[in-house]
Amino acid sequence: MHRIPAGRRIVRRIDEPSAKGKKVIMIVHGLSGSSGDFVIMGPEKSLAYILADAGYDVWLANLRGTDYSSHVNLTKSEQKFWEFSFHEHGKYDLPAMIDHVLNVTGVEKIIYLGHSMGTTSFFTMMSMKPEYNDKLSFCVAMGAAIYLENVKPLAKLALVNLNLTNIMRERGVWGIQPSLVHWAVKNLCTLNQPEIDMCAYFIFSIIGEDREQHDLDIFPIYLQRIQMSPFRSLEHYGKIALTGVFTTFSGGVYGPVKPYNLTNVRIPVTLVYGENDQLTEKSQIMKLAEELKYNGVLEEVRPACSWPKFNHFDFLFAKDVGKLLNKPLVKLIDKLYNKYNLL
Repeated sequence: MHRIPAGRRIVRRIDEPSAKGKKVIMIVHGLSGSSGDFVIMGPEKSLAYILADAGYDVWLANLRGTDYSSHVNLTKSEQKFWEFSFHEHGKYDLPAMIDHVLNVTGVEKIIYLGHSMGTTSFFTMMSMKPEYNDKLSFCVAMGAAIYLENVKPLAKLALVNLNLTNIMRERGVWGIQPSLVHWAVKNLCTLNQPEIDMCAYFIFSIIGEDREQHDLDIFPIYLQRIQMSPFRSLEHYGKIALTGVFTTFSGGVYGPVKPYNLTNVRIPVTLVYGENDQLTEKSQIMKLAEELKYNGVLEEVRPACSWPKFNHFDFLFAKDVGKLLNKPLVKLIDKLYNKYNLL
């Protein structure tokens, strides 16, 4: 984990003994991401910096599989290391991180904020370990990846028709490697028209088209920091897309459907969606919202901003992400913090 204990205008010792008045938040990244996603746009735009400047003690998670993680017994060159998904994130990684943050800061509860797979891991954890309702004050879920109807055709093609992940495993490849992404971008996405347009079309068809907010300057930096995407994680998402159920991976893609128990979520949840997010599409966010509302834990479901083309990557890398999303989002978090008498 990485920590920003205070902002530029706030003097606070990292080992400050008193928990009184501390506003502690943990931010969790998505698939192929890391803690760097929340600082890459700089202090005026990135969520982690803006929260720190607003007085929050910010903790940035790094889930297993990132450059910042390792294993006691396994190395990253072994297949067994990579056989995990957000199930393991929710069962092992997040609880350990939350307990660590609570222990270091001395607070009774922290705020949880996740993007994409960071939300999947959250709902997985809460369904299996409901005792963590007592350790979190509320959750803000951006681009929640729980229901994935739009991904169903791609999942069917890759996992069912072509059996790509198992074919690649037979060749000693256990995930989508950063080097492969770098090669594809260098050779397929930096050419002249029409190749560059086809590359952009492919990317935008998955996440939603937003050329106006696509920052070409930050894109190479993002690619340098992209993380390995294990096939198990992709297969688990594929099973959810194919079945239409937020299910465990028990038995594999074709195994029995065993839904995660979302009724175990008992803290307020705010869902934030992108109007043009094709990966975690609005109707799928609303499906989740209805479940949470029925269970009495939906705080609010709201668009990320007024920009109609806001897509899945814009949550992190939009040119104007500070103005469009992050600064208003911090005001929302302040409001929720005060509402639940956490001062």
